Amino acid sequence: MTAMHALRDLPDAPVDAVRRALTRGDRVRRVPRGSDGGGHKEWFHYCIYGDGFDLLVNYSLVDELHGTPPERGPGARRYEAARLTMLARERRWVGDVDRYPAHTVRAAAGSPEVRIGPNRMRWGGGVYHLRAALRDQPVEVDAVLRPVTMPSIVHNVAVRDGPPINWLVIPRLLASGTLRIDGREHRFADVPAYHDHNWGRFRWGRDFAWEWGFGLPKDVGNPWSFVFVRLSDRAHTRVMMQGVFLWKGAREQRVLRGSEITVTRHGQLRQDRVAKTPRAMALIAPGRAIDVPERLVIEADTGDTSFVATFESQEAAQVIIPNDDDLGVTIINEVAGRLRVRGCVRGEDFVVECPTIFEFLGA
Repeated sequence: MTAMHALRDLPDAPVDAVRRALTRGDRVRRVPRGSDGGGHKEWFHYCIYGDGFDLLVNYSLVDELHGTPPERGPGARRYEAARLTMLARERRWVGDVDRYPAHTVRAAAGSPEVRIGPNRMRWGGGVYHLRAALRDQPVEVDAVLRPVTMPSIVHNVAVRDGPPINWLVIPRLLASGTLRIDGREHRFADVPAYHDHNWGRFRWGRDFAWEWGFGLPKDVGNPWSFVFVRLSDRAHTRVMMQGVFLWKGAREQRVLRGSEITVTRHGQLRQDRVAKTPRAMALIAPGRAIDVPERLVIEADTGDTSFVATFESQEAAQVIIPNDDDLGVTIINEVAGRLRVRGCVRGEDFVVECPTIFEFLGA
C-alpha cells in the first residue's frame, strides 16, 4: 500500500488541512542572532521503524553562552550552535552527536527548513525530507516522511524553575527511503514514523525531568495512535504536567490530563553495556546505572475512556548533555522497547501493540 493510499484510507483524513496546519505551525522558532535569547533551545525529532531497525534523528539548534559554567553570568556573550544526533539500532544501539558551528547552519526564523552542515531537514509539498550522516559513525539516512495525522500543539508547558517549553507533535507518518548502518543498507517504504518539534528558553540541569513515548501500529489499517508525556521534578515526586493523546485516523480523538492518568514505574532496567553519545562524554558519566524503569504502566478510567498501556524496556542509549549553569550533566535515555495498549474510547475498543522508543530525561 502506498503512502497516499494509506493516507486516504485512514478515516476522515483531511490531506489539505494537514498540510496547512504544518505549513503554519512546524516552522523554525529560533531567536534572531544578536538578540537576547536567554538560552533558546529548539529541536526537530524523528523516529522511523523498519524491518530490522529503529532510527532516531534529531536536528537541534542551541543558543548558548561563552565561558565555562561559573562564568556564565548576565553579561556573557551568546553564540549559536547546532547538533545532529543520530541513533540507529539493529541489535544494539550505535550513533553519535555531531556539533556544528553557527556559520555552517541555515535555519532562519519562520523557515520550514534546517541545514546543519551537510545535513538537512525540510517540510514542503506535503512531506518532510530528511538527509543526515554522522561524521565518525557509519550511519546515514535519506528519507521522505508523509504525515497522516493532524498535529497537536501544546504551548507554554511549565517546568518547575524556568520558562515554559512548547511542543508540536505529529504522532504518525509514513516513511520511505534508505538507511545505511556500517555498510548494511535498509530500504524501506511506508513504514511507521513519528515527529515532534520542541522549543523554549529552558536550562539544562534545572530541577525537571520528563518521560515521553508513543505507539504506532505497523498495520496501516489500525487507525489508532498513542502519545504519552509527563514532566516532573528530577526526584519524580512532583508532577508538573502529564497527558495522553489519542488519535483515531487523522484526527485527535481524546486528550487526558493530570489526575485522569495514573503512571507507575516498576523495577529498573539493567544492561551490561550502555551506548553513550557523544562518545567523549562517557568519560564524565561512565557508569551503567540507568534511571529507566523496567516497565512503565499508564492507566486511565474516566467513564467515557479507559485504557492500560504497558511499556517494556529492552535497551537504552544515553545522550549526555553538559548542564548550562554547573559542571554536571543531564542524561537523556532513549529506550527501545515494546508498547501494548488496550482500551475503549466512547464505546469503541482499540488495541495498539508495537515496538517503540520511550525517552526518560533526568540527572
